[in-house]
Order: sequence, then structure tokens, then C-alpha cells
Amino acid sequence: MQKEKSIRGEIEKLGYRVVYVPHKLIEDYIACYKVRYKGKLVFPLAAEKLGIPLNEIWISEKYREFEEYILYHELMEIKHRAKGYTSKHAHELAVEDTEEKYRGDPKYERLCREINVASKETMIKLLGIDEETFQKIQENRPYHTIDEILEKIPTIGEQLFRKIKEYFWCIN
Repeated sequence: MQKEKSIRGEIEKLGYRVVYVPHKLIEDYIACYKVRYKGKLVFPLAAEKLGIPLNEIWISEKYREFEEYILYHELMEIKHRAKGYTSKHAHELAVEDTEEKYRGDPKYERLCREINVASKETMIKLLGIDEETFQKIQENRPYHTIDEILEKIPTIGEQLFRKIKEYFWCIN
């Protein structure tokens, strides 16, 4: 059986540099990129705000142990953007691609329960919340502790907050 090539190797073969940056610098995004892919300049607006140089992918130093999953997501997003999808749609497609590839991988499943990364689908499935509640949680990211959720969204309620503490964790 042929060994699967590493995602990092594929990214480096494309001429991109993976750079770990201080978490505080990129905590609103976790990872971001500015690259040329198949002749197209591809980057989300955040890359300009962050000042990412061309052909670099930045990742928060705190997410180093999850490099494979994050880089796979970023690479899929880059490929979707190059096909003409909007940033939002490319991100959603990359989430689906990553979920399909890594579903069932314990380390990936753990990453999916980090409160600043958790998707709408994960939160709805585990917490039984509605879209409006998810939006409140998402809009108030990043969180530095799980307890900060209750501080930022006092209307969340004690019962839901207990469920969040049971299922989710915070990298900070």
C-alpha cells in the first residue's frame, strides 16, 4: 500500500511556506494564507489585514499539534477559491472536505470540539442549539476560557453553559 503523501509536503511542493505565528496575532482566524495557485492570487481579506507575505500560510502556534488538519483545510480552501468560489463558500466546502477526510480520527474530533473552531453543525449536533444561539457564540469568538462564554453571552443560560463545558474545550 502506497503511503499517503503529507499535506505539508504537498503545500511545500506548491512553493508555500508554513509559518507559525504568535496566537495573539492570529487568534481571530487560527490560520490564514496568501498564495498564488495555478496562476491566481488567492487570499481572504484577513490576509491583507494581517500582512501575510505572498506564498505563506500562517498558523497559530497554539494549534501546532493539529497541523495536518489545518493545512488540509487551508489547501482545500485555496483550491476552491481558485475555482472562483467566494471566501465564505470556499471555507464551507473546505470544512466539508476536511470532515469527509478525517471523520473518526480521534485527534481531529478533538480539534472539532475546540470552542473557537467548532462548526455550526458540531455545536448543533452536540448541544441541540438553534442557529441564532450558534451565531451569538460565533460572533463573540475568540474565547480565552470556556467561562468567558457566559461573560460574553449572559443570556446563554446555566444549563446550556454546563453542556458547553462538558463537550467543548478552549486552547487558550
